[in-house]
Amino acid sequence: EDAEQIGETVPLLPTSARAGTLADFAQTVTEYDCERIISPVKGADYAIQVTGDSMAPEYEPGCHVLIKKIFEDQFVEWGKTYVLDTMNGSVIKKIFPTEDPDVIECRSVNPQYPPFRVKCEHIHGWYRVLMILALK
Repeated sequence: EDAEQIGETVPLLPTSARAGTLADFAQTVTEYDCERIISPVKGADYAIQVTGDSMAPEYEPGCHVLIKKIFEDQFVEWGKTYVLDTMNGSVIKKIFPTEDPDVIECRSVNPQYPPFRVKCEHIHGWYRVLMILALK
């Protein structure tokens, strides 16, 4: 009852969004596999932990992000941070359009990591980052 008064709960995916390389959650995770955490924002679908340092200092390794599934054919906010569930795994990056409408560019916050491109057909799900949860 207290959780309902504070905020909604969302599943914490038992996988991570790699800030650097790509790992999969669309086909393999069921809600039964997930802990639930309280979300201070409405509308979040999931929480997921960030690993790696390519999105640091904005998204530090170990922090959690609250994410919302979006339908990319409706609206994408270019330049914003998304968790993409791809055929090669999940990744958290800032996304940008390219000259090819079927390909996006993924960029890190940390300048030591070069951008890379992903074909949209290889993306199972697009999840907009709504909020960062981190212990300080």
